[in-house]
Amino acid sequence: MAQKALNILIMEDSLTQAKFIRQMFEHEGAKVEVITTAKDLSYSPHLFDLDVDGALIDVHLGDVNGLQLIDALKRRWPSLCLVMMTANDTNDFSVLAEAREQGAHLVLKKPFGRSDVASVLADVQAIKKTGEPRKHVVVIDDSKVTCKIASQVLSAYGYRVSSFQTGEEAIKRLSYDQVDVVLTDINMPGMSGPELICLIRDVWRNVGIVGMSADEKAISKCGDTDAFVPKPFSPEELIAAIRKAAAIEHHELEC
Repeated sequence: MAQKALNILIMEDSLTQAKFIRQMFEHEGAKVEVITTAKDLSYSPHLFDLDVDGALIDVHLGDVNGLQLIDALKRRWPSLCLVMMTANDTNDFSVLAEAREQGAHLVLKKPFGRSDVASVLADVQAIKKTGEPRKHVVVIDDSKVTCKIASQVLSAYGYRVSSFQTGEEAIKRLSYDQVDVVLTDINMPGMSGPELICLIRDVWRNVGIVGMSADEKAISKCGDTDAFVPKPFSPEELIAAIRKAAAIEHHELEC
């Protein structure tokens, strides 16, 4: 049986951007409705009976802060997947973090491409099935090859994946986002393994951490990891370590 197309609501005040976003989602098989003002949410009759699966809300919807619309959207569509959007050239990290605290499931920096759209739709499907978005794993390794291999394995097992070659870059670009597990090399140039792990814990308080290294003795330098995988690793070793780290309940820690 063919999978039912997802209904996506785009809340974007720029007609040009709304057009491009609509096209990307429709290309991935979604049905799209676009509104360009906050008033449209209350006064558009065609929305009253619409079954919306996911909504993308611009942080700046005209003169209205998109955060102000989260409660109204959740009341109208309780099982809705909420995605907050913002432009790369604005300093909206604190707003995005607040959006997450208010119930936004995902945050999306503009401009974004078709791979990002496909990822959003995968999370919308996950929320429809389980009530929760996919677990988000951040991969940090100075080796592009390792990042690619780990990302492919994790994606195949249903995880949302973001990869970076330094811890500083990961935190700079994702400090506002929900992160469930960090998979990191513990012997990279620059920041030491223990320093990086302390920084990760400081930014994402409840995150699980999986250390990886070609030297199995290296794990002794980083006692605050939840699991370890040797390099090279098998898919089974990697997934087992990620699942173990994701299942551990973390408490406030001081480095």
